[in-house]
Amino acid sequence: MGVDVGTFQIKAAEIKVIDNIPEVVALRCYPSPTGVWSDQLDEESLVEALREVANPRLKEVITCIGGEKLISRVVRLPAEIRDKELEITARFELEKIVPAPLDQLIIKPVRLEDKNGTLKEAPKIDKEEGQNVLLLAVPAATVYQYYGIFSRAGLVITAIDLQAFALWRLFGQATEGTLAIVEIGANTTHFIVVKDGLIRFLRLLPVGSNTLTSYFMDSFGLEFPEAQQMKEEAAVSSRNEYSSLNEQLISDTLHIGLLEITRELQRSLEYCSIQENLPAERIILSGGASKLKGLVAYLEDILNITVEKGIPEISLPEGEIFDPAYSVAIGLALRGVVK
Repeated sequence: MGVDVGTFQIKAAEIKVIDNIPEVVALRCYPSPTGVWSDQLDEESLVEALREVANPRLKEVITCIGGEKLISRVVRLPAEIRDKELEITARFELEKIVPAPLDQLIIKPVRLEDKNGTLKEAPKIDKEEGQNVLLLAVPAATVYQYYGIFSRAGLVITAIDLQAFALWRLFGQATEGTLAIVEIGANTTHFIVVKDGLIRFLRLLPVGSNTLTSYFMDSFGLEFPEAQQMKEEAAVSSRNEYSSLNEQLISDTLHIGLLEITRELQRSLEYCSIQENLPAERIILSGGASKLKGLVAYLEDILNITVEKGIPEISLPEGEIFDPAYSVAIGLALRGVVK
């Protein structure tokens, strides 16, 4: 079972292996308590919410730490560097960017060439070019808090994964060419570049669907729930034909809010193309915000790149249509069954 504790919802996905093929057998969600994973979190409310979303028959879960709590950086290091040297180098590199004392952090370097999650064989590494290493750091107190909260809910965490790895596992592991996986969350957006099935670059963008909601709140004087509903019912259109002034105002507000997201995506695409020599050929779009009407066509027009909704090749429960809000939860569950 993969459990993704998001800003607004806790999503759980159960996967079962049938004839060596993983299948999603259950999807569940439950509202997240206010202030989840922030200083305002009511832990007991989260414990109760986890009990509601969990399957009493399944105790072991895989979860992930939210992007805001995690520090990550991809660095290029010599191909022949050994594990012990890698740990020392990771601490040295993180000292440059981490404000907190390193002894308060759990630090993990991940060789992207051979540890994107479940690769059976590592590709040959060019000694002259070196290798990409992902440096991860998270407050130890946050990790202990996760284990404690899940334990009080009657659950056992078998692994704390990275959201980017969950998305890669679902959409990028078996791909060829260079693509960008974009998952628009509530407060942040994951931007992951995959080349021939391997993660080559990742970045957490400081914008999300709440950016759009805030514009609706300001423009129409609404409270958050009403603004959220208006955003979800709106449609992104490039046409200047509106049936009413209100419809035009809604569309204009949506476009203004989307500018912040597209600006960050454009910068990241250009950086990868110019600085990393990783020009993306297409974007796979995921996250709850990807359900926004007309968003795919809008992004294609603005970013001048092919954009497609991420629809994984995995069986779902009978009658279920894939909901991109469950992407991370399904990707987390896959870690436990795909070798």
